Amino acid sequence: MERHCPQITVRNECLIPPPDGYKPPIRWPKSKDQCWYRNVPYDWISNKKSTQHWLRKEGDKFFFPGGGTMFPNGVNSYVKLMQKLIPGMKNGTIRTAIDTGCGVASWGGDLLDHGILTVSLAPRDNHEAQVQFALERGIPAILGIISTQRLPFPSNSFDMAHCSRCLIPWTEYDGIYLLEVHRILRPGGFWVLSGPPINYEHRWRGWNTTVEEQKSDYDKLKKLLISMCFKLYDKMDDIAVWQKSLDSSCYDRLTSSSYPPKCDYSSDPDSAWYTPLQPCLSIPSQKFKKLGLNSVPKWPNRLHVRPERISMIFNGNSGGFKHDNSRWKVRVKHYKALLPALGSDEIRNVMDMNTLYGGFATSLIDSPLWVMNVVSSYGPNSLGVVYDRGLIGTYHDWCEPFSTYPRTYDLLHLDGLFTAESHRCEMKYVLLEMDRILRPNGYAIIRESYYFIDAIATIAKGMRWDCEKQGTEYIVSKEKLLVCQKKLWHANHSRE
Repeated sequence: MERHCPQITVRNECLIPPPDGYKPPIRWPKSKDQCWYRNVPYDWISNKKSTQHWLRKEGDKFFFPGGGTMFPNGVNSYVKLMQKLIPGMKNGTIRTAIDTGCGVASWGGDLLDHGILTVSLAPRDNHEAQVQFALERGIPAILGIISTQRLPFPSNSFDMAHCSRCLIPWTEYDGIYLLEVHRILRPGGFWVLSGPPINYEHRWRGWNTTVEEQKSDYDKLKKLLISMCFKLYDKMDDIAVWQKSLDSSCYDRLTSSSYPPKCDYSSDPDSAWYTPLQPCLSIPSQKFKKLGLNSVPKWPNRLHVRPERISMIFNGNSGGFKHDNSRWKVRVKHYKALLPALGSDEIRNVMDMNTLYGGFATSLIDSPLWVMNVVSSYGPNSLGVVYDRGLIGTYHDWCEPFSTYPRTYDLLHLDGLFTAESHRCEMKYVLLEMDRILRPNGYAIIRESYYFIDAIATIAKGMRWDCEKQGTEYIVSKEKLLVCQKKLWHANHSRE
């Protein structure tokens, strides 16, 4: 279930047709609660999880009542209980979250109403298309699993991590999966666990186990978390909340014989593209004083404050940050003039395929959409800056397919991607991958050197895209825009 890709010699060079009966997706916010059955025609969850109210099929639609394994009566009351335990969920302190083993992403969907942006994470397993359901609903999600490799996110980035009976064996393998949660949580960040072994005293009978086994698991979990400098923050009913240490005092007490050991200085905590999990504790760098949850500005102020981590990037400084913000305001205004759908409910799921600081997403923050900010695994490591601003994203190498299902994004945006990567990645494969990701009737805004525009337009025409060449906002002769729309077509009309 871990990410793996075919060799270049066996890649398919073809277009993926939509399933029979595919319809344009229901628009946000209505899509949060329903989607067309034929767009995601998978019955496993509705058949196997009907008593937990994940979703139900009625006629030609799936409906999402907001249930889950640990909240069968609805996610709203579950989140309200969590807010009692973590008051920062209500005042802008908590902005970014990750949900490991997300189901159909009802938790992440509910948190959107509270100004919290969640990366819902699940593998492609017997549950069939959890992530595809999430994205069809208009909720941020990505395929992934904590297994043998680090998750594709930088260290010290998420304000909160969540597991609701996600079936991850946290206490196995000397706690290596907990070490990965520790790595991606920022100092002072919260880890929320509901399900076994929490509340084992009252729940163990329904878990096909014994009370002694569950007590042993809980004691083992507490010991591991304490050894990683977490402390129990609060606990109520089925929910327990731990907090990662805010400062270095706990880490300073660790000795050479402590387990887990500290990672040595040769281990880059931000290296997360096909990087094996490491059985050591990533200690937050002491040169950054404002990484902690108590130091990062509250949302929405943090969006416009220059993050400390910008200093890690070549030429990263206050002036460059301000210039990037100003530049993207002008660019997005121009984009909206060329593509009136941008900013309307026609566009919900957006990907910025090669961002630097998240400027494109920042300029769209008031629109009814969300942006997956992608940072090249071979470029400047700016993804930590994106998270410090209260945005979300992932590392990726565009020489390979992206970790998502077909037809999951309404708009793809790229800025000089082929200029930067054409020496490594073959253009046709990147464009075919864009076609796979893009929904029928979805859009692409391609900002590129004039050197590549004609070749891109030719391939796009072969993919049944309608494209128009446009000038940039300042009519720069060396740079052009290609604004494209993918047509809706079906397999029985595929040969012309």
